[in-house]
Amino acid sequence: MFNNAIIDKEYRKTNVLVILGMIFFLLTAFFLGYALIDTAKEKNRSAHLNDIMWADEDREDRIAYADLAGFYQFAVYGDDLGYYIAYDDDFFYIISMKDKDFDVIAKQFDEEEYVRVWGYTRQIPQEPKSFAISSLQEDYPEENITMSDFEDIFGDLMLEVKKTSYVRGLGSLFRLNGTLVACGVTTLIAGLIMFLLGLSQRKSFNIFKNTETGSNPLTDEMNALETEWFSNDSLCLTENYLINVKGTVSAVRYEDIFWAYVTKHSTNGIQDYDYLNVITNDGRQIVCGNSRTFGKKNRASTQELHESILNKLLQKNPNIRIGYDQDNLTAMNELKKKLKQRS
Repeated sequence: MFNNAIIDKEYRKTNVLVILGMIFFLLTAFFLGYALIDTAKEKNRSAHLNDIMWADEDREDRIAYADLAGFYQFAVYGDDLGYYIAYDDDFFYIISMKDKDFDVIAKQFDEEEYVRVWGYTRQIPQEPKSFAISSLQEDYPEENITMSDFEDIFGDLMLEVKKTSYVRGLGSLFRLNGTLVACGVTTLIAGLIMFLLGLSQRKSFNIFKNTETGSNPLTDEMNALETEWFSNDSLCLTENYLINVKGTVSAVRYEDIFWAYVTKHSTNGIQDYDYLNVITNDGRQIVCGNSRTFGKKNRASTQELHESILNKLLQKNPNIRIGYDQDNLTAMNELKKKLKQRS
């Protein structure tokens, strides 16, 4: 494709990144789709609170609803959590919710006679039971209501409303499986990174495309016998260019190089590879020549390799600043100032 086997090989690697990104997108669709299906199944299991109370099993943590004619607050706990006595035409219920959910329901009562409230079935704590009975005793003193009457009046399950969306009638729409959602988000982010990185790297290979004459000056020089290849064939020095073909492709004329030096990289305090930093006269930074330094043998080999490259760059252009020191750093800062003034 590019009249150079090494370039073709590196270009195919960018295709792998793009394909992996697309595979991760499919995984994202799978995880989120499965979460939605799981949610839909759970929604289909929903029932009226009173019906679930009479069920023999699978009663707690079920999505349930109640069509309420009214309710009032009888107990308040931390984080604005309130317990309410709610009722329809036939039964009383215990419902727990936060103030914001209460406000949503209260507004709906202004326009509707009955309001459907969604939540999850829970066992009723003992303390709210006592408060509920006390409230009914105050409201209906002639009925002689006692704690032994609690289940006959309210049943043994309450409705817990956790999100405002539920009281708006959306049911379990937002109750997605947390693990599946986390997997979906993770694969989406990983897929985006790989896909965009692959596209970016593919685009950088355009500098090697053939011209109308059927050739390319860069590949012509790379294919020349005098071209020297370094660092596992990912970096080469041609007659006029330093060319990096690993990852994001870059090519720079020797006359355009301002500074070149080696940077050491460490992971968890252990030096694992070194790479070349090449700064151009227009302020561009090119990172290339990544080589392993983990282990004494690798470190010595990499140092020798980079020293050889730096020496050859200096032979190509004696004006290139070599090595990381204070003088070269000061010169780089002065160059940045000049470039900033020009812009």
